[in-house]
Amino acid sequence: YRVNLPEKVPFSVKAYYGLGQFSVGSFGIMSRLCLFFFYSQVLGISPALVGFATAVATVFDAITDPIIGSISDNFKSKYGRRLPFLFAGTLPTSISIFLLFNPLVTGDAALFYWLVFFSCLTNFLSTLFVIPYFAVGAEITENYDERASVVAFRNFFYFFGQAFVMYLAYGYFFLPSEEFTNGQLNPAVYGPFSVVVAMLFLVTSVISIFGFKNHIPNNYRGNMESFSFSKIFLTIFRDIFEALSNYSFRMLFFGNVFLTISAGISFTLELYALTFFWGLSGELSLLLVGLAFYPGAFLGVFLSNYLIQAFEKRNVMVWGIILWILFIVVPIILSMNGLFPASGTVTLIVLLIISKIIQGLVIIPPDVAFNAAMADTADQQELVNSKRQEGIFFASAYFSIKASYGIGAAIAGVALSIIGWPTGSEAEITDLNIYNLGIILGPVVAVFGLIGGFIYSKYDLTREKHEQIRSQLKEKRG
Repeated sequence: YRVNLPEKVPFSVKAYYGLGQFSVGSFGIMSRLCLFFFYSQVLGISPALVGFATAVATVFDAITDPIIGSISDNFKSKYGRRLPFLFAGTLPTSISIFLLFNPLVTGDAALFYWLVFFSCLTNFLSTLFVIPYFAVGAEITENYDERASVVAFRNFFYFFGQAFVMYLAYGYFFLPSEEFTNGQLNPAVYGPFSVVVAMLFLVTSVISIFGFKNHIPNNYRGNMESFSFSKIFLTIFRDIFEALSNYSFRMLFFGNVFLTISAGISFTLELYALTFFWGLSGELSLLLVGLAFYPGAFLGVFLSNYLIQAFEKRNVMVWGIILWILFIVVPIILSMNGLFPASGTVTLIVLLIISKIIQGLVIIPPDVAFNAAMADTADQQELVNSKRQEGIFFASAYFSIKASYGIGAAIAGVALSIIGWPTGSEAEITDLNIYNLGIILGPVVAVFGLIGGFIYSKYDLTREKHEQIRSQLKEKRG
């Protein structure tokens, strides 16, 4: 068990810890925004094939998450159980990011296998950093509200990393040229873009680790198990079963599945929406609309603690998701029915900017609440089985996120193939193609998201219940 954990985490520790999410956010946004678009629309592979490759890679990643979480939970070394994995996930991930966006092969089949292999490799290597990193966030304090503050710092840097890379994309790499009116269709920009993102991942992750490594608690004893590879799969599946036996965790897990399928469809098709559905081609309009999410997101980070304190984590998750879905879907449905400003107008750009800002504002507090609630369920689970299992809890949760995102990407790819979406940088896009794309971006996204919000509404670990759990843990630990 643990002793002498601070009720208040120093600002500098939160800041260094949060910086680690800059690396995750910078790579995550490039992968989310560009990977599907690059291999399908730019290199010309079938959307269904790219969607399938993405699904394979994310499911593989989801499977390895619990493995790393379980190993990390049970690992013993003079450097602690988290630190060796954190360092192991820095440089190799950066190299793999570069290779993912710089295929050394040609032809649909070879490109497909390259995409599958290096997507799997990059996700696995980044998992070495991400899963122990998230576990540390739950370990440095047990305070209900302070955990939300730690998550808020993490989210601030996550979205700062995303916003910075988005600025690089729309403000520099995707600028129009004589040959490519839409710069995102130019295959030559993705190589240097990936170099910059790979370096951002490496530098910020290493600085973050050195900044918070001395504050990782190592005073665990009692029921931790010595780890051996011969027991790895037994340990993993037992831990996942134990995690899913927790009602609070189940609601978070399955709510996240449906929400992430919704987000997976929407995020995978983000460049399609901006480029084709909304018809944005100038660098200024793309930059303004692409970045508009982040002012709202930053404000949402700062409001998260206040909202959680006032309304409980469950309510913040449910109502935030409902509002997020509304501001994604309503503009699309209005546009499909001729009730929204036409492409190329200033009014359209202004309304899209407002919509994006509100999306960022309303979805971040639910994300903060979700991550903080995950740490609370780890306390609840310790009361039951006397084990600290932050690693397997977060790994299992991110299993659901990554697997569901892969399902969302696969749905997006299959849907594009069903509507006969043309591929290649010189493809001709018809009005019917665009209308059918709107059906995917609007109603389909909404259905999955609202199911996730409904499941979140069943989560019942309140502040009062958590305080009771903390008191019982203190008595149990002696």
